[in-house]
Parts: sequence; structure tokens; C-alpha cells
Amino acid sequence: MNEQTFADMASELMRSALDSWRTGNRRFAVFHAGLGCEHALKALLAHRSPLLVADSQTDQALRFRALGLDDKDGVKPLTEARTISMERAFKDATIFMQGRMPITKQQFDPLVQSRNGLTHLAWYNTKVTKQAVTAGIAVAEAVRAELEIPPAAFWGDYETVFNDLARVTAMPTPVAPIPTLEAAAESLAQQEMEHARRAVTTAAIVAQDTVNFGSANRSSEEQLAAGQASGRTALWTALQTTGMRAQDQTTALLEAHCILPLAPSSDQMNGQSPAVYVRAHDAVVVKALVSSSVYKAFADACEEHEVLREALPSILSRKGHTVFRPNQCEDFLYWVECHACEKLANVYGRTVQDFCGCDDPSVWEFIGGECPDHPGSMISTDQAELYHCPTCSFTLTHEDELKEVGIPLFLERNA
Repeated sequence: MNEQTFADMASELMRSALDSWRTGNRRFAVFHAGLGCEHALKALLAHRSPLLVADSQTDQALRFRALGLDDKDGVKPLTEARTISMERAFKDATIFMQGRMPITKQQFDPLVQSRNGLTHLAWYNTKVTKQAVTAGIAVAEAVRAELEIPPAAFWGDYETVFNDLARVTAMPTPVAPIPTLEAAAESLAQQEMEHARRAVTTAAIVAQDTVNFGSANRSSEEQLAAGQASGRTALWTALQTTGMRAQDQTTALLEAHCILPLAPSSDQMNGQSPAVYVRAHDAVVVKALVSSSVYKAFADACEEHEVLREALPSILSRKGHTVFRPNQCEDFLYWVECHACEKLANVYGRTVQDFCGCDDPSVWEFIGGECPDHPGSMISTDQAELYHCPTCSFTLTHEDELKEVGIPLFLERNA
């Protein structure tokens, strides 16, 4: 997390945004423009001082590392570092640029809202697409000039056209282009939505057949109870199989485009290229796009079948039901709001206990030698390893994916 790393990522992300615009994939153009702009702003702040990028209200890890104390006892790992928001980075960079920031906060807001919407909900207001991308380009170019990065090094093939989206669109398409990730993701979402609708129709037939079977020998109340029970069972089965199928197909798509698998944690000790972070971003966005699209299609289709319409609320209120993934993690840790469907998702991992390490001599004079702040002088820490939503099957298995949706890799239970 230094000026050069932020600048390299900003360059790669902004060129990815223009690649997407050139091929007509507006969603990823907006998403990458937002990420690229954020990293450009943080490159400018890191140029002044790395401390300016650290979130002083919630983080100390980055602050200590910036001061050369990363190897000292008590300093948390870099994976727990927290940086300032995109909005704060724009505000602070504006002050340092002393009138050279080319756009106002009001002009910057559509990009912020679009980037956040795509990151957290896989959705943004398509009416501000060009406005958002244009704002990101303007800010990135101003920062490039401020840091004196050569235009060709930052913009690559777009050096002479980056600030004219019409000219970007008119650039010749490479010979025999590989289908883009964006187009493939949109196509997969549509395909899996159709599978979801068909699964709902099948579930409705099964539930109705259960109601009709033996109806001559049952009262209306018994028929109603049988219909509700069969509706819940058929619906839950259809929801699970549909979601798992969509997730497996998404993983296959990401592997085909060399987004997955991400490098194991042990391979990241010597640092990563900017492309690794982009891949984690893209993996989460594509998974969320497909999962949220399938879930919405499934819920909408249920409204067309009375036997399922009444069962749907009870199915969606379930929590803690999931498919066990062997060799991924050891235990359930806690629930979070699902990144894709906003229901309750499970976070799995393990809880480890370590000696608290409080070294104040006066501490050990209390409670028979125990630390008064930590029972038994021990700290319990949750180590997140897997995220799975039992409603839409949105699943994340890599630490970079978990960080992308805001799941802390290490969380002190007694904090």
C-alpha cells in the first residue's frame, strides 16, 4: 500500500474501464472507473504521506506499518488494515491539489454511488453511466499529471483518446476477440434466471399434485396444511438446487476467463501484482450478479403460483441452513447480511485462543494473576474462511473475496 502500487492499480483499472466501454460493457466500465479513480486518489495522498490513506478512526495496522513498526509485537497484520473511503480520498486530494481538481463533489457523486452500488448490490443507476465514467477519467488524468506519470505509461493504447468516449468506442476491435467476461457474465445470468423460472414451475406442479392426492378423503383444512407443507419442501429444494447450479456455473466461467482460482494465501507473502486485486473484485461482482439475478427471478416466478406464493416468506426467513463444503472450514462463526440477496448469510471459519499478552505489571496483581480485561488472560479470535448464503447460494472461498465484501479475516470476540 504505497504510492507506486496505488498508481499502478489505478492505471490498470482505468484502462480496463476503457476496454469495457470500447466493447459496449457499460457495467464494468463504471465499476472499473470507480475503482481506478479511488486508487488514483490514494496514490496522490500516499505521495504526500502513507498515513493519509489510513482510516485513523478504525485502523492502526497501516499507521504502524507506515512508520516502520510492522514487525513489532502488537501490530496487526496488513490484512486487517483499513483505508479511508473513496469520498474522503476525493475531499482530501482536492485540498492538496489547491484548485487543480477538475470536477466538484456534486460531479463526483454519481461515480461514488455507482461504484458502491455495483460493489454491494451488483446494481447502479444506468442513467448516469457516461457521467460516472467521465468523472473517473477526469480525476484520474488530473492525478496522473499531478504525480508526473507519463501519459503513455498510464493510459497505454488510449493515450490520445482516453478523454473522448466516442473515439474510444470507434477504436478498431482486435482481431478474433475473446468473449469478454462482462458479456459472458450477463449471458450466464440470463441463462440461470431461466433455469430458476423452470425450477419454480416444477416445484409448483409437485406441490399441487401433493394437494390433489387423496383430497377426497381430507377436509379443506387438511388439504390446506398439506399444500403448505408440500409447497415449502418443493420450494426449498428448488431454491437450493437452482442456487448451487448457478454458483457452479459461475465458478466455471471465472476459471475459463482466468479470474479463478486466486493465489493461495501462502503465495502472497512476497506481494501481489495489481491484477490480483482486480481479479478478486471481478470474481465477487460476477458471483453477486448471477446470484442476485437468479434469486430475483426465482422470487418473481413464485408470485405466479398460489401454492408457492404463501410458502415463499417462510422459506426466505430461514437461516443457518447451508450445504456443507468439506475441507473448507471447521465451524460456523456468525451471520451477516448477504452481499447478493440481502438475506442472512453464514460466515464459517475457526475460533482460536491466544494469550492476551497484556504486559502492564499492575495487571497481574488482580484476580489471582489473571488479566482483568481478558478472562483467563486469553483472547478468542474468529478467523473467517468461507462465506455462504443459504438463500441465493452466493459463496466466497478466498480471503481476497471475503475482504472485498467487508468480512474481517480476524475478529476479536471479546472486543
